[in-house]
Amino acid sequence: MWLDRFGVACGYPAALAAGSLALAAQPAAGRDRWLDWASTNLANLRTHPVSALVCSAFLVDSDRLAWVLLALAGLGVSGWVLGAWRTAVLAGTAHVLGTVISEGILWWRIAAGAVPAAQEHVRDVGPSYVVIAALSAGILYAWWPGRVLCAAGFALVAPGSFRGLPHLELSSVGHTCAVLIAIGLGAVMARRRRAARPVRASGPAR
Repeated sequence: MWLDRFGVACGYPAALAAGSLALAAQPAAGRDRWLDWASTNLANLRTHPVSALVCSAFLVDSDRLAWVLLALAGLGVSGWVLGAWRTAVLAGTAHVLGTVISEGILWWRIAAGAVPAAQEHVRDVGPSYVVIAALSAGILYAWWPGRVLCAAGFALVAPGSFRGLPHLELSSVGHTCAVLIAIGLGAVMARRRRAARPVRASGPAR
């Protein structure tokens, strides 16, 4: 019961905390090497896409406690309403597609000469696509106390997450994709979760 709902909510924040503490324990040069290798930028997506996509979701270099708590809230509320494995699929899809689409748009802009080619090596690491997708799903599909909790978390991260969207800024595009995935895929998952719940047998008529 608890693992079915909260397995991801317990496992991911714990792994995020462990990865980020391991990163913080490195000397400055070591942290830079870790972050440069794990960044889901165009250069790394050409050479080691899978390992970059996986590792980037478990490393954060600042506000570690805040991101762990936000992940716990979003994934916990989403897990309660969607179930653990659906929440994992939703968060993973948001992370991967948010990265691929935002980096794809950046590639197109570099090819068009709109931004310098050095942007291929931009540092892009962190759990924000996972967290924003989970918080968005919680706002949309959870019960009211969970919606309020996720809305409060979303309000904390939103100001810095979308301000660059008019200029197709990398992370703003990725965050927008993560929200849209939570809206679309989350709706399908919530509907199927409700349909899969066993119908409680009614008692004898009185």
